Amino acid sequence: MFLGSIISFVVLLGIVVIVHELGHLIVARASGVFCEVFSVGYGPKVCEWKDRHGTKWRLSLFPLGGYVRMFGDADASSVKEVIPAGYTERDMDMMSAHRKQPWQRLLISLGGPVANFIFSIVVLFIVAVISGVPKYSTVITVAEDSVAHSAGMQNGDEIVDVNGKQIADFKELREQIMESSGKVIEINVKRGDEVLNFSVDMFEEKDGKVVPRSVLGVAPKDISYEKVGIMEAIRSALVTTYDTAVGNISAIFKIITGNMSATKIGGIISIFKVSSDSAAAGLASFIFMIAMISTTLGAINLLPVPVLDGGAVVIAMVEQIIGQPLNKRFVDVIFSIGLVVVAGLMVVGMWNDLVGCKVFDSLKSYFR
Repeated sequence: MFLGSIISFVVLLGIVVIVHELGHLIVARASGVFCEVFSVGYGPKVCEWKDRHGTKWRLSLFPLGGYVRMFGDADASSVKEVIPAGYTERDMDMMSAHRKQPWQRLLISLGGPVANFIFSIVVLFIVAVISGVPKYSTVITVAEDSVAHSAGMQNGDEIVDVNGKQIADFKELREQIMESSGKVIEINVKRGDEVLNFSVDMFEEKDGKVVPRSVLGVAPKDISYEKVGIMEAIRSALVTTYDTAVGNISAIFKIITGNMSATKIGGIISIFKVSSDSAAAGLASFIFMIAMISTTLGAINLLPVPVLDGGAVVIAMVEQIIGQPLNKRFVDVIFSIGLVVVAGLMVVGMWNDLVGCKVFDSLKSYFR
């Protein structure tokens, strides 16, 4: 079982990262950039072969994602430039992404996220045509220590209506929860033969301030698939990809502005859990989750943070507007700041994962 979870995690993460890097490679090649290496995984190489363009396609020891190294890159991050041994400034001008026009570098940076979005749309369309569109049950499971749990909701409760609006599927419930952030939400649930009412505060007081909540702490108990036609499959794929991308970006900005708790940031353990759970739910659910994570990766990379693709897009746009490159020292500084920000978010995500797994509770009991 655990081995299966590891395999599903490696497959999910590998696919979405490889798709992302392929997007960069395709646009880079179209812009005249020489791509030296495309690696599936990190670490020591296991095997490799060279294609007719001169790119080395490599399988590396640790199969967690991958990267494309373009000509002139100092490392796999593609942030800093270095002239490879035996090459000249003229070679750099012809083949290095760092020497391309700002609009070309902008397109190269967008290539990864756009590839993730296109991949998600195609995958969701295929799933919709073959298995149908996912329908999420209004029968819920309740997370421990959540707002819903504190209010008295239980696993197996069925959501009837929220704020007087009938709820037909879990998506409608999610929308009502988001609309009620910072307010009191009225929820009626069916438990056995009874209909119970819960008034839940979607806010909390912290340091004398009222902080809105946007997470109730419930999830659909079951997922089913409803057969649809071709046009509805296309519409569903587009809408789901758009909603997922916008939802992720919106959530991050809410965390930054203090309208959502940073405890909602997940890390690598969260991805491991969702990959394992979705694989256990069946092939359709696992493929659907790959599309969701692909969209999430694309959306997060569009954030205007240096070291992410969105930061590179902003820099390229500024240079295109002012007609000259930004000061290299300034660019190095903001990239360093961006690296600290991203590393900080990763640490927060890992911390939240460990807290969610009750690792610290276990350690406390061990040392008592």
